[in-house]
Amino acid sequence: MRAAVYHGPGDLVVEQILKPEAMPGGALLEVSYCGLCGTDIKTYRRGHHMFTPPCVLGHEVVGRIVEMKDPHASVSVKEGDFVAVAPYVPCFVCPLCARGRHELCGHKDWIDGGFAEYVAVPAGVLAKGTFRVPDGLDLRVAALAEPLACCLNAVTDSGVHMGDTVLVIGAGPMGMMMLESCKAAGATRLLVSEPDELRRSQAQRRGAQTVDPGQTSAAAWANDLTGGAGADVVFVCVGAAEAVGEAMAAAGPGGTVNVFGGLSGGTTISVDAKRVHYDEVTLTGSFGFAPEHFRTALAMLASGRLNVEGIITHEFGLDDAASAFETAAAGKCLKAVIRVGKDG
Repeated sequence: MRAAVYHGPGDLVVEQILKPEAMPGGALLEVSYCGLCGTDIKTYRRGHHMFTPPCVLGHEVVGRIVEMKDPHASVSVKEGDFVAVAPYVPCFVCPLCARGRHELCGHKDWIDGGFAEYVAVPAGVLAKGTFRVPDGLDLRVAALAEPLACCLNAVTDSGVHMGDTVLVIGAGPMGMMMLESCKAAGATRLLVSEPDELRRSQAQRRGAQTVDPGQTSAAAWANDLTGGAGADVVFVCVGAAEAVGEAMAAAGPGGTVNVFGGLSGGTTISVDAKRVHYDEVTLTGSFGFAPEHFRTALAMLASGRLNVEGIITHEFGLDDAASAFETAAAGKCLKAVIRVGKDG
């Protein structure tokens, strides 16, 4: 089968590799679309400790089940179904899972990379993380279920409530979906800090007030707009340590700052202890999602509760995967998807 094989930073080649087989209890998926994620782009730029080349990247996968091998009776999908597949699922039995921290489970089942014509879906992922795409939902849009699930996890963890003022730092595709997720949770005042004019314009069309952090401090701006009360919740949707300090200054007493954008291991951040102790500002982070977030994300996309129009700006064929990575790495698109096979 054809696959976009990652050989190291800046080196991605579409080539023939062995077609996987359905495993006992699992399935074989013919991939239709796979979204290009920020982690894929970071890996392409400089490598990643989780991905050893040569390998196939891609985890925002939608496709058609072409074979199932003795699936468990609890499996709700069938051969021929178009499905969205969570790239990993927790074990549900370890101590972290018992505490409800499913995204931190150290015993996950995983799928292989989705920038390939076929993906083997192991039994655990088939049973716990494979969901039929609802009728009428565009398969390209269904590929947003995984990144949206990450946003829903963050919104849930951070306790966004009806009537809240929320500041989102960074209006990339994840920032846009975070904005929409906060709207769905009931936040009524939406603030966005973003240096790119086009992205600010799109955030404004989604109901947000925006600021260019290159011209005005996001913290000063947010505090001014709220009469000094600050934001109830701040999401840092960029991988920049200095943005965390800005977020801590923008949060109001009793507020929450969520470090959502990934920071490299060993990165240090400076926090004013007064903000944590006397103002009781909570500094937290969120990583990934659990199957319940994925299921909810897919349902919300199908219901139209979130406005995701305009988030996917570019579509590439599998043969043009290298161009997709170069375009995304250069910041020339908001969200790109790679069309691999059939779309219905």
